[in-house]
Amino acid sequence: MQGYTIKAWRALALATLSLLLATLTGCAMAGPKSISMGRALYNETINKTENEQMLLSIVKSRYGESSTLLAVSSIAANVRFSTNTGIQAGFGPQDNYTGNLVPFSGSMTYEENPTITYTPVEGERHLRQLLSPIPLDILILLLRNEIYPMSPFTLLASRINNMRNPVFIDGNLARPDNQFQHFVELSQELHRAGILMFVADLNRDTPFSVLITGHVPAYSDKVKNLLMLLGIPAPKNKSKDIVIPIYFAVKRENLDGIAISTRSIFDLIQILGASIEVPHEHIAEGLTLNYPALGLPGKNIHIYSSHDEPKRAAIAIHYRGYWFYIDDGDLNTKSLFRTLFTLWTTVIAASTDQKASPVLTIPVSR
Repeated sequence: MQGYTIKAWRALALATLSLLLATLTGCAMAGPKSISMGRALYNETINKTENEQMLLSIVKSRYGESSTLLAVSSIAANVRFSTNTGIQAGFGPQDNYTGNLVPFSGSMTYEENPTITYTPVEGERHLRQLLSPIPLDILILLLRNEIYPMSPFTLLASRINNMRNPVFIDGNLARPDNQFQHFVELSQELHRAGILMFVADLNRDTPFSVLITGHVPAYSDKVKNLLMLLGIPAPKNKSKDIVIPIYFAVKRENLDGIAISTRSIFDLIQILGASIEVPHEHIAEGLTLNYPALGLPGKNIHIYSSHDEPKRAAIAIHYRGYWFYIDDGDLNTKSLFRTLFTLWTTVIAASTDQKASPVLTIPVSR
């Protein structure tokens, strides 16, 4: 009997040591694993819901309805890690318990309880930034890193010198300007060829300039046409570098350079709102706002609607019995939405005052 007792205690000690090591190892790995698994999921979920919130706001604006935005200001995830262990040891004659005992058992439990804090996006600061023209330096940064299917000039510039780029085409009040589109095409071609660059100019009163260099002889005619569209005389020395200052202004007679007027973020919302393919029954019932025909900025921009949930949607929301969505293969609309998302979230971050605004904190747990 003593032999069995010693053997049982040895098994008990070995099992206890094994479970202790397993528990310590599990605790050591819980932290890194929770970060590796949770961070990407939180980030993806926040990004998805912010896209959906923004699309819903655009759709509701087409229906003449107001909407409220909530910004995620913080996420605090509490992680609980616990273990359960069990050991069965036999005493007395071995025939009494052989085959009926589990030497040792254990389990580990991982539980995560996030607390999410939302801040309402509202107030005069947010409204002013939403309606104010997009700053010139933001436009220049987008132009210098142009990777969009649609030129930032087309999307964000309402006027360049005497060339107009209206959002809507409404009879004689606003008509498409073929010269503007030609200017955009020429500037894109020269920029991609490394001939035209947007640079910071410390030697002038204006912070930015257009530098045209190395254009002779292959691009001489295209540069000449570009200057003609801008109303700027070509230099006598055709091989010399051309430096044109950029102004955040409206073109005047004594202004020697490129005068640019920009749109607001609210203008971009209107473009996307006007591009919604509203269900015919909603049009017949007079539930939506009517817009004039879209100009160049809204060309090939579409937000679709469907009774059935779309199978290939980059972003989709369900509203008034229909699905409104951006098709995953529509690069123009995705590009415009991404630009709006970037600018709008920047405004939200700048205008949200967590100290002054009420916050909504939601603990997510069982």
